[in-house]
Amino acid sequence: MWPVEVDTYPASYGQESLWTESGLSAVNVPAVLRLRGNLSLRRVRDVLDTLCARHDAFRTVLARDVRGVLEQRVARSGTIDLVAVQHNGLAVDAFPGLLLAGAERPFPVDGGPLALAELHSFGSLDHVLIVWLHHAISDLASSQVVVDDLRHLFLGADPGPVRYQPSRFAVQERGVRIGSRLARYWTGAIASADRRLGVPRPRGRMHRGIRPALPRLSTAVVDSLTLLAAERRTTITAVLAAAMITGHVPEATGERVLVGLTKSNRDSPRLRSVVGCLADQLPLVVDVGGDPTFAELVGRVRESMIDAFDHRAPLGALLPVLGCGEAPVFAVNLNFLPPRQAIPEPRGTDDLEVLDLAFPAGLVKARPDPWWLGEAVLDYRPRIDRHGLAGELEGDAGVHEPETVAWFGERFSALLETVAEVPGLRLGELTATVRAQ
Repeated sequence: MWPVEVDTYPASYGQESLWTESGLSAVNVPAVLRLRGNLSLRRVRDVLDTLCARHDAFRTVLARDVRGVLEQRVARSGTIDLVAVQHNGLAVDAFPGLLLAGAERPFPVDGGPLALAELHSFGSLDHVLIVWLHHAISDLASSQVVVDDLRHLFLGADPGPVRYQPSRFAVQERGVRIGSRLARYWTGAIASADRRLGVPRPRGRMHRGIRPALPRLSTAVVDSLTLLAAERRTTITAVLAAAMITGHVPEATGERVLVGLTKSNRDSPRLRSVVGCLADQLPLVVDVGGDPTFAELVGRVRESMIDAFDHRAPLGALLPVLGCGEAPVFAVNLNFLPPRQAIPEPRGTDDLEVLDLAFPAGLVKARPDPWWLGEAVLDYRPRIDRHGLAGELEGDAGVHEPETVAWFGERFSALLETVAEVPGLRLGELTATVRAQ
């Protein structure tokens, strides 16, 4: 039971978007660690208690005040609920089912805890720890932070200080006001830009996620894409955004398109150890006219990113200017989380080995959930690891069949593979090349 002593803060725009009338929501983010060796429940409990004390997110609930305004309530102490299950068989065989079950399990967003830990044991020496956090208190960057913290704590190492808590971010976000300069910029930027790109708009504020895996691309392809980014004086994010846009250019109704770009809001070193929902969406308006080469399009995306960052504001505050009253705001969005900078690995112990567990490909949810603020009908989520580039593409079952969403992902990967070899191809040539494959 959590204590009564709490500190109260405003809810962020993202948290507000995830509220449901039912009080239940399963927009969940997992952090996963595989542990081999002797492991007691007491040891797991001690690690989770330390994790909970480090990060306010684990002690945060959402509730409405007497005026009906949603707020965050952060308990000054607390625990993370732990469920321990013993399984037969192998961890790698059971893992996909465990992830789907956790992705479907709703959290109470009307005052209940928003985190849960599951310890799945396969015999006495093989264990999978999954820490589930609702998106209201987490994002993809947060899951990396949690995994890093768990790895250090289980191996008796110091994860380092936490210099910032997400409640402070929400206070700062709510304090942003859209002045006349920003309003003029965004009104002019989105004027006549095609934001639908031929993608049907869902109805209602609920959706059911389809998440097929992106075909994996080799490290050689990633190296070529990184070199292309360097030649255009930009990052691989711009290259990935250009490939996403290229796939949808044939359905564009004009020479300017509006797409979304997820930003982690962790530019400062003090924000990189935060567990919380700091992610936001940045609108990008890109000129696709004149049949540019792919390399030229990367340059245009770069300029669009610079302009958007120079005029950025929380998407929740920008929605009235963009003329969007509800999600999804964008037809397509790029959610690329660059690999974290290498951090010193903690030393192992005699009785425990800490390992990564590869995420399975593909997920189709049966449960509908609310759109997160700024979410797109098609959300491209490429990821780079030591094996190359993979990831997933999330679509909505109310708009597309699973096979169609998978096809969008295959087209995206095929485009990247093609431009890695020949970045001088023009958009028209690229479209014809990919369709012929």
